[in-house]
Amino acid sequence: MPVVKLSAFAGEKPLITPRLLPETAATAAFNTRLNDGALTPTNKSTTTGASSTGPADKTIYRHGDDWLSWSGLVSAAPGPVAADRLYYTGDGAPKMRVGGTVYPLAVQHPIAALTATPSGTGTGDVQSRVYAYTFVTDFGEESAPCPASAVIDWQPGKTVMLSGFAAAPAGRAVTKQRIYRSQSGSSGTYLYFIAERAASASDYVDTVAVDAFQEPLPSANWNEPPDTLQGLVAMPNGMMAAFSGSDVYFCEPFRPHAWPQGYVQTCDFEVVGLRAIGSALVVMTKGQPYLLSGSAPESMQSLKLEANFPCINVRGIVDLSFAICYPSNLGLVAVRADGSISLATQELFDRDAWMAFSPETIIGAQHMGNYVLFYDTLNAKGTRTSGAMMININAAQYLVRSGEVADAVFYSLEDEGLYFKRPSAPGIFRFDSPEGAPETVYWRSKEFWLTQPVNFGAMLIDLGVDTSLKSQANIDAETAAIIAQNTAILATGDLRSSIDGQLINELPLNGDSLIPLPSYEGISVSVYCDGKLVRTEMIAGRITRLPAGFKGRKWEISVSSNVQITQIIIAGTVDELRGAA
Repeated sequence: MPVVKLSAFAGEKPLITPRLLPETAATAAFNTRLNDGALTPTNKSTTTGASSTGPADKTIYRHGDDWLSWSGLVSAAPGPVAADRLYYTGDGAPKMRVGGTVYPLAVQHPIAALTATPSGTGTGDVQSRVYAYTFVTDFGEESAPCPASAVIDWQPGKTVMLSGFAAAPAGRAVTKQRIYRSQSGSSGTYLYFIAERAASASDYVDTVAVDAFQEPLPSANWNEPPDTLQGLVAMPNGMMAAFSGSDVYFCEPFRPHAWPQGYVQTCDFEVVGLRAIGSALVVMTKGQPYLLSGSAPESMQSLKLEANFPCINVRGIVDLSFAICYPSNLGLVAVRADGSISLATQELFDRDAWMAFSPETIIGAQHMGNYVLFYDTLNAKGTRTSGAMMININAAQYLVRSGEVADAVFYSLEDEGLYFKRPSAPGIFRFDSPEGAPETVYWRSKEFWLTQPVNFGAMLIDLGVDTSLKSQANIDAETAAIIAQNTAILATGDLRSSIDGQLINELPLNGDSLIPLPSYEGISVSVYCDGKLVRTEMIAGRITRLPAGFKGRKWEISVSSNVQITQIIIAGTVDELRGAA
């Protein structure tokens, strides 16, 4: 007699016919982790106690202890200079946040050239000079210089009066000016630092000795970031990258306020989004993707990846650390640091099934190395469906479903937590929270087709680890919270239970507004033969009998449980089952 033994569990492969699935695969998998091979429940989502600014926010971000949110699509990244600085694009012109104060990212450079006027009597060789100056912020950021002054002739013994300084621009914490003077040497003529002073429109007299100049002007080729920059990401070696149209920009290393035009790389297609992986930058476009790689912005090499996978949704782009994933018209695409590119869902969806999830509107995230896809779409019949799918994109592609919905997400590398906001609500939740009580797993096996009709007469269900102290504490906390809510409802004296007192379907039939207490430590394993329910078993750890008097070729097993299940076996006889256990 054949034996069906489930001692490892995997997720769904919707593309494959149920009878042709691998032995451990499922036709339905909800609320389970599967990273340990067992059917382990995920935890319920819990609120973080923080709120976004409003229910319509599309972007949430945690910076230090602060939750930030925006109504538009914003790309934020901590800078390479100081931990308290956050840089972001997508909310108008690029910005920098320090503490609770927001500044424009651009440090405006002086527009007008200085007027240099020599005076006094000089002797010796005549030298040609030009002057320029820059603005400097309280944060040590230096602007590009003003245009060079007109060339003047100078001799030792003369002084030079500099006039035409502009007042410090407002709103950028500009507090200083640095003054530069040309100096010629064997390698050419450059502008060198001669003085720093508090930002002022007053004149300055240059009496600095001819050999007392210091470092060269660092910002000669710096530019302010365009107001249209989007998609900001941080990269190694102090670099940051962003894009505008089909151009990819890089900042001066460790100078996020400076974006030299000389570093710009242009793609053949309009850019949709960027992500960094290793020392490379994956550029997703409306055509073919690109890989830009290098250790410095001036040496970045551009490689067009020969794959017709346009990115159709910037909100679906996710960094899984080992690959960058994004939605295309054919499925989920994965790009790795070596430039390899593949369709990560080719074993899960065909084109029609993939497009049914409206990938142009999905929201992507990551959880435990899996791509998490939140969707909310209308099918051909006008029925709205929503939820989440956790997609394993590694060698064994499969997915697990969840009923959670989100319209904004944030992944915290610090605590490896996926945070999200539910639609039309301001609260922020943690997905599969360590503080949450166990969800209820639902899992249904493949169809096991036998060569001839048989009857399975015995079944064994084995549980995994007992409920941990942490899980029990979470269960107790949830129960206590529900009791407190019900106590408050009872105190009002109105349970909303009067006949015909509520709208249809607002409350359960013969129900009231009290919240039912959840039941834990429960399992329900059902066995089906030729599509008909044979037996539902709720006891684990011992061999139980299955009904006799019939035979069938197609057998299936489904599970509903909020505790871990490690093995399920069905066999023709008890002896056969014992031999397989």
